[in-house]
Amino acid sequence: MNTTETTRPFWRQGDIYFVKLDQEPFLKDARPLKAGIIARGEQTGHMHRVSGPSLADGALLSMLGDSMFLRSPESGATIVHDEHGPLELPAGVYAVVNQREFDGLAWRTVID
Repeated sequence: MNTTETTRPFWRQGDIYFVKLDQEPFLKDARPLKAGIIARGEQTGHMHRVSGPSLADGALLSMLGDSMFLRSPESGATIVHDEHGPLELPAGVYAVVNQREFDGLAWRTVID
């Protein structure tokens, strides 16, 4: 776990950040991502994803507009990726954020 300047807790796996929210956003109109895929790598084909057992235990990944959220159940959620170790998230609701970088012409999302 890390903290930002505002002391909001966050966790990182490669170029994906999980920022713990104080309260759950209104997700009634959110689209569930049942496969649990957070991001696919452009070069390697690897992906950040919510583990199958975590999904079975009640983890919910969803999109609301352009924003992604993860609800981690009481048992927690495990995020997996072939090139990174598993990331264990405690129970709670998280904003899922892709790292972005400026290449001199525009901002781009970093995918490893």
